[in-house]
Amino acid sequence: MIGLLWQCCVVGLIALACSLALTPVARGFMRRIGAIDKPDPRRVNRVPVPRGGGLAVVVAFFVAVAVAVHVWPGVWAHSAFAGILPWFVPAAVLLVAVGFVDDRFGLPPVVKLAAQIVSAAILCWGGARLTFPEAWGAWVAEPWVYVPLTLVWYIGVVNAFNLIDGLDGLSSGLAILGTVGIAGAFLFVEPTALPVASAAFVGALLGFLRYNYNPASVFLGDSGSLFVGLTVATLALVSRRSDAFLVSMGIPVLCLGVPLIDTGLAVLRRTLRYMLRRLDAPQGTEGGTGAVMTADRDHVHHRFLALAHGNQRRAVWALYGLAAVLMALGFVALAVREAKATAFIIGFCAFAAVIVRAMTNVELWDAGRLLARPGARCGRRTATVIFYVLSDVAVMVALYVALLWLLWDFLPAYSLRRFLNFFLAYSVPVAVAMVLVRAYTRIWGRSTRKDSFMVVAAVAGGSLVSHLTLAYLVPELAGAMVRFHVLWAALLPLPLLMARLAKTAFLQWLAFAENRRLCRRSLQDASIPRVLFYGAGVSLRATITLYEVNVTRNHMALIGVLDDNLGLHGRIFRDLPIFGPLEVLEEDPDLFARLRPTQIVVTTPAIPPARLAEIRAFCDAHGIALLRSVIEQSPRPL
Repeated sequence: MIGLLWQCCVVGLIALACSLALTPVARGFMRRIGAIDKPDPRRVNRVPVPRGGGLAVVVAFFVAVAVAVHVWPGVWAHSAFAGILPWFVPAAVLLVAVGFVDDRFGLPPVVKLAAQIVSAAILCWGGARLTFPEAWGAWVAEPWVYVPLTLVWYIGVVNAFNLIDGLDGLSSGLAILGTVGIAGAFLFVEPTALPVASAAFVGALLGFLRYNYNPASVFLGDSGSLFVGLTVATLALVSRRSDAFLVSMGIPVLCLGVPLIDTGLAVLRRTLRYMLRRLDAPQGTEGGTGAVMTADRDHVHHRFLALAHGNQRRAVWALYGLAAVLMALGFVALAVREAKATAFIIGFCAFAAVIVRAMTNVELWDAGRLLARPGARCGRRTATVIFYVLSDVAVMVALYVALLWLLWDFLPAYSLRRFLNFFLAYSVPVAVAMVLVRAYTRIWGRSTRKDSFMVVAAVAGGSLVSHLTLAYLVPELAGAMVRFHVLWAALLPLPLLMARLAKTAFLQWLAFAENRRLCRRSLQDASIPRVLFYGAGVSLRATITLYEVNVTRNHMALIGVLDDNLGLHGRIFRDLPIFGPLEVLEEDPDLFARLRPTQIVVTTPAIPPARLAEIRAFCDAHGIALLRSVIEQSPRPL
């Protein structure tokens, strides 16, 4: 076995040598035909760099594989890649050819997507498909299940490496880490297997990385990044066991966590911006084209580059480190089989926690811009009703199944299918009651306690009707279903209300996060006013509500509240601290220096003239602008 592993290492060294020799050749060829990345606002390279160096990776990989097939056929026979090679070659040739044409002349994104679908279909037909354990049921082996999932896997991974190829050495380095992790996991579950193809692929990438590391003299280009994504996706599918789905597929997903999450964020971000362009476009115009296909400079590696102050090496190594941590968590899941699901979830949550800080001002900001548009709180009635109906159905199905699982031992000995038939008896009365209380036509962004009470009453009334109906139709269920009925009526209102109030809560959180961002920026940017409010009353509440509604168009930092009521000192008003009366700022220079207000907005309409004169004198002495916020209390003729 050791000798066979040494032969795998020799295959990798052959690929390494070929890649080291061929990359300069590919670089010179691409430069001669004009396939060059020229600097522009979206790219990070400062000088023109040839692209298409990935052709050397392709040739080196296939040369090493050819050596393994003809020189050491016994070694190749033990490789999981051996059976898929006849199908992999045409699929790879198609993608590399499309990528080469794109590197030289440029192709529409739709053409590249079509090529990816065809390549994925070829490999799926050849056997490189996403399969599930037989214990999950016979339905998972149906083509309508595994074919679309396999296509999604291939397209996702291929585009992940294509999109993240934005920094010197990033895409090739992450591919090396992912391939090593996949091969290690495969050896863990199949010690007799030989990762010949993985060794050849890693060797080819290492040779290319010599020229692609910062400062790069050549880029992968689409011809290289598409091939890299296709190879990694195929290695993940063939290097796994169908009876250990989470173990053998969880590791590849963790190893490819950085590019996969970047792709998911790109799809979300570009779709949101496309929707905003369509909504902001003048009447009768298209408002822009391309939701996911439009390039931008907000990828994860761009944000890490900003955090590293433009140092590409530091940003790339930070992303390498994140990928290594995720891979280590995957191997912990392998070592501790009982906790593999927990480790898998913790791994993704940890990575999500790391990128949330950088993501807040991009994807969530664009979502907030979409939700906070004028009139968006009411929304289009048809879309809103559909959302509420679908969310209610999903909530009721989830709660019903969860209660069946929890209370199965206390229920009569009926079949699961019969209990699922009872779902209509529980859900239909509640749905009818929700329609009767007009829960689907209320504007929940302006909801009151009465609106929430009506939902609770609808659930209680509908649940009572369902219980009485079952007691009449199936008398033996009346006593056995008491626990089920009580839990159903008690738990259902909460998720129904959460689905309706989530948008309002999200906008309030977005306003809080945006105000914190503006507070930090205003310390360096004098154009952002730092506002103190005077008076914590109804007018201030209305002013802050207006601020939350216009969160994406505000350009001021709210830093706190002043109020003459000494009992309010130290309290919080809508996330703003109350510092007390004006004299607090005069008596505490450190507090004044920390707040550095540039505006004081008087929100109370009943301030005495003498007090207003004192505030004006304080503002004049410290160069602070004094403003008044007036909320109309009575209608006036137009």
